[in-house]
Parts: sequence; structure tokens; C-alpha cells
Amino acid sequence: MCQRRRRLSRKSIASSPAMPRLLNMGNELARCSQGRARVAWRRWVMDEKAVGFTLEMPKVGIIRGVKAKDIEMVGGKVVNLRTCARPYENIYTVTQLRAIQGVSKKYGSGKVHLSPRHNMEIPEIKNKHIDEALRDLYVAGLFPGGAGTSVRNVFTCPDWCARSVRPVQAIGKMVSTNFGDRDMPNKFTISFAGCPNGCSRPHNTDVGIIAVAKVTIADQGCPDGCRECAKVCPVQAVGPTEGRVKINRPACIACGRCVKACPEKILRSEETGFKVLIGGKEGATVAFGAVIAEFAKDFELLEIIESVLRKYEQKVTPRLAGRKKKERMSEVIERLGIAAFLAD
Repeated sequence: MCQRRRRLSRKSIASSPAMPRLLNMGNELARCSQGRARVAWRRWVMDEKAVGFTLEMPKVGIIRGVKAKDIEMVGGKVVNLRTCARPYENIYTVTQLRAIQGVSKKYGSGKVHLSPRHNMEIPEIKNKHIDEALRDLYVAGLFPGGAGTSVRNVFTCPDWCARSVRPVQAIGKMVSTNFGDRDMPNKFTISFAGCPNGCSRPHNTDVGIIAVAKVTIADQGCPDGCRECAKVCPVQAVGPTEGRVKINRPACIACGRCVKACPEKILRSEETGFKVLIGGKEGATVAFGAVIAEFAKDFELLEIIESVLRKYEQKVTPRLAGRKKKERMSEVIERLGIAAFLAD
């Protein structure tokens, strides 16, 4: 059990209408790795009725040392609290948004900030109200997250995007279930992009995963004057040549837009996969990820991510004197080189 945790007091909730949902949520958390590592769920059964619970919450997500803008109005020491749903799906329900609003009004400053990785940050909560705030968020299916030296939110594109090569929220949830909140030498980010457009910034994250399409060409001619595929290609890698469609494979980014645009169905995509990059980073020094897999299948992703996490844990070293945290993975790769980092 991780040592960085906050214990909420035992509270009888047998009569609460939220009890069935709490029990289901606890059982689901117990099945996932982050649940085993960070959430201890216990029920006391009396006459076949659950009468109470104890919840051990991680301290990740509680950002200390924050100064309130108006300390006289807020009073005392305050913290900012980052929260999100677990396992993370990049979606908040209306009920969860109302719970965040209620916690901010009751215990904070009445403000909420949406972080770059879609955490909801509730600023200026008094230290003495942290337990109550965590409890109110938990009832709505919200947990601390997105801060500290751990695997941060698994960031995904929305499935309804018209440019999406394939949906990624479900597989992002699977990755979150397996790796979310795992303790690491420094913060660790994972992003899924539904297409090479990369709105979720996969090129500047520790592990970036981009959905790609394997485009094939049917053995038939292209109608005279048709250039629909060429019109939509963002890198001018496809178009008709002497009555046949041709693709410049080195230039193609596998976005699949030409497949959707082709009226004759000459261009087809019967298989999708993922390009995997590692070693990206945002911040004061920016790094772009290096490609380690051009076309990985769904079942390979967990193995790839686990391998990358282990290599990072094994090869990281402390930063220079005076800096508390260890290296980011991009710094390890820069020091060793990508080949040495990936070597066993």
C-alpha cells in the first residue's frame, strides 16, 4: 500500500441513497491496479446490510503551498485540490460537475480551473476541510489525481471527432485502469490521439499513442478528373497519376482522410493500429517523442507501456544537487540515447 495517502473517518451511510453506487464503485476500484495500490475498500456487513466504509485516499492531487489571493477572505492555510473520475475516461458527467461546483462553493473560493490534462482543480480549500471535500467528491465518483510523481491522467481525444481514425477513449480507460496513479520517479504522462492531428499533444508527452490507418489501394482505375483524395490529404501524399491512385508511403501520415473522401472506394482501410512515441515533454524545456512502434495493435499496447515504465524506473538517476526530483524520462533518453534506453 502506498504510503502517500489520506484516511477518511469511518462514517455510517447505510441509509444513504448513494450506497449502492458506492459499493459498485468500490468493487470496480478493487479490480483495477490503481485500486489495489491506492484505495483500500472495506465493508462491514451486519444483517446482510453494509453499514459503513473506510476509504484510504492518495495524497496525489493535493497541491500544498498555494497562497490564496485574498488570505483574509479565505483564512488560514489553503491547498488546491485536483480531481477527476477514475478510471479516467476524459469525460465528466453533469452530476460530477455539480459535485465539483458544490465543493468549490462550500469549501473553496467558488472557482474551478480546468488543467491542460483535464483535471478539475478546485483552488483555495482550507486544510481543515480536505477530508470533507474528498468525501463529497468521492460520492460523485471523483478522486484526487493529476499531481505528484505518478502516472498522470491518461489523456484521450473525444470519440465523436469527425477526423478520428478510430475511437480511443475505451482503450485509454483500459490503460488508466492498469497504470493510473502508479508511483514513478517523476511525473509521467500518457496521451492518446484519435488521429495524426494530435490534439491531445502526443508528441510532447512521455508516452504518446496515435491512431493510424493502414491504407490499401484497390486494383482499379481512377475516374478522369477525380481528385477528392488529393484535396483532403494534409501532406499531399496521395493522388491520381496516369489514371491510377498512388500513395507516397514515406510522406503518408496514415490519417485515413483519403479513404473517407474516395467516392469510388478505391482507397480502403480495413485495419487500424497505433504509432507509439516515447520521451516527449512540455515545460521550460520541450522535447519531442521518438517513434518506437509504427503500427502496434491494441493487445500490444499494455506490454509496450509496461516495458517503457520499467526501463525508466531502472535507468533513472537523481538530478543535479539541489533538485529534489529524479530525471524525467526525456532526460534519461537524452542522457543515454534512445537505443541504450530501450536495450535490456
